[in-house]
Amino acid sequence: MSRTNKMMNILQLLARNVASNKKPELVDSSFIASELNLTLAETRGLLRAMNIEGVIQSNIEAEYSLITMTGLNSVNACSIRD
Repeated sequence: MSRTNKMMNILQLLARNVASNKKPELVDSSFIASELNLTLAETRGLLRAMNIEGVIQSNIEAEYSLITMTGLNSVNACSIRD
């Protein structure tokens, strides 16, 4: 799976967290890794890159993340094209 696809899968997972909770919680990177069958190191590397891009907010260690409005817009734009 390409890096771009992995990032989109992470965004979709984080978007579901927001959609299913009135008060979304931070998502643990180990949960993301487990759900998407990625290593923890790879997941944290992707999360760091996504934080820099502004599609998520993550702590410096990339342990906990939450999708941003920019990230939600990316997910919505992708689903419209599909």
